[in-house]
Amino acid sequence: MDWSALSVSLRLAAFTCLILLPIAIWLGRSLAYARFRGKGLCEALIALPLVLPPTVLGFYLLLSFGRDAPVGSFWANITGSGLNFTFTGILLASLIANLPFAVQPIQRAFEHVPHNLREAAWCSGLSPWQTLLRIELPLVWPGIMSAAALTLPIRWANLASS
Repeated sequence: MDWSALSVSLRLAAFTCLILLPIAIWLGRSLAYARFRGKGLCEALIALPLVLPPTVLGFYLLLSFGRDAPVGSFWANITGSGLNFTFTGILLASLIANLPFAVQPIQRAFEHVPHNLREAAWCSGLSPWQTLLRIELPLVWPGIMSAAALTLPIRWANLASS
């Protein structure tokens, strides 16, 4: 067994979940409660990695992370190193590929929180942050756990093949 591949897979799984879950909670909550023009487009862009074949997504990420592409050259100007074939590049690609698996369950969970519970919490004197922490997050916890479970198995599947 290749222990370095195991180490990279475990680190990638941990970092993907640690970075992606707070972003997914913010995005899921924003998409669940906000009404704005272009909401459907935002949801479609988030879901885009689901409909693209993995090879196509990987190819486009590889191209966009190159030093000649805007993303790759921006990163190279800031850090002095490229993104392709680095752990940072793999992590960024993992975040992009797993974004819909994290956002969608959390968004659906927030959509099922009754609006009158939030209003009751505000009338009781809770701030929006307190409402989020004390009322909403406990109610959407199953959605958060689903998001974590959906983002981790992709890493475990890679681990099994190494």
